[in-house]
Amino acid sequence: MGKMTDYIEQAFDDDGTSALASPKTLLLGLSRVYGALGRVKRMAYERGVLETKRLPARVVAIGNLTAGGTGKTPMTLFAARWYQARGAKVVIVSRGYGGSLSKRGAVVSDGDVVFLSPFEAGDEPVMMAEQLPGVPVVIGSDRYAAGMEACDRFCPDVVLLDDAYQHIRLGRDLNILLADGKRPFGNGHVLPRGPLREPLSALSQADAVVLTRADTEDVASFIDNLPDPLRAGAQSLPLFCSTHHLDLSDGEGSPMEPEALGAAFLFSGIAKNHAFEAGAHALGVTVKGGHFFDDHHAYTEAEMAGIEAEARGLGARVLLTTDKDRVKVRSMASMPLATISVSMNFKEDLSRITALLATQL
Repeated sequence: MGKMTDYIEQAFDDDGTSALASPKTLLLGLSRVYGALGRVKRMAYERGVLETKRLPARVVAIGNLTAGGTGKTPMTLFAARWYQARGAKVVIVSRGYGGSLSKRGAVVSDGDVVFLSPFEAGDEPVMMAEQLPGVPVVIGSDRYAAGMEACDRFCPDVVLLDDAYQHIRLGRDLNILLADGKRPFGNGHVLPRGPLREPLSALSQADAVVLTRADTEDVASFIDNLPDPLRAGAQSLPLFCSTHHLDLSDGEGSPMEPEALGAAFLFSGIAKNHAFEAGAHALGVTVKGGHFFDDHHAYTEAEMAGIEAEARGLGARVLLTTDKDRVKVRSMASMPLATISVSMNFKEDLSRITALLATQL
């Protein structure tokens, strides 16, 4: 399975055509089937063949068209804090990917107490619950059922749907699409030939697009590189430019400088491990080595012992990881643990993005 996964990931980066006998041709055929199913599903909801459910609260969905790594969780944190600061009652509803209770659904936090572990709720819901005092977090693969549970228990003004662009069974009042500013749709192919979760035509369902890791030049590039049938519609969409702001903190969440951190060994299991590694270097961290895993990796005691042995062997004095990895490994780690946190920086677009969020108050 590892070799197949590696081959598919390499195919994501391949923009060229494939030889007829290439395995990528098979992947392309599968992607066309997958894409067709996605179009049929959206069409069924748009035409009323399948029913869209509504919650008794304003619903803001945050998601993407590609598999992983665009900054959905930092955007959800940004929106939750902004609504909370303005006195709105906010609840986050997440799928709870990787959690044992995802299918059944559960309350991760009531805003005061975090009830579940990352292994029950998934890493990101627990991370968000810990970072957002006063904001309840509910999980469930059926986002409508989870949303109703959230509304019944917490009576929110705004429900934030984390990673829900494809969960179209649940209606939303604001649909925010995130895309990487440098490579927004990968090679343009649907899974498994490319990283798209559904065809680019689904872009038409967005109310706004947030380009992450982007600069102003990427906004024009985003429009110019769209297929002709989508370009006109995209030009009328609100487009926002954002970057990822990185903060270094110790195991207790207190800010620290790279000099105080000392020699570090990196490890992570996220969609873009290379971005985490690049971020550590950009912050000026002294990096002795690293060990990287697939997204949402479930660490074992043996793996953590191996990571620490490797780190000590290279002369590292601290382990450096991500927020969502930290919540899974902190009880296993014997070495000091530090994290790099990611937050959204909208710069000159801050007033525009907050004005968009304000339409739901």
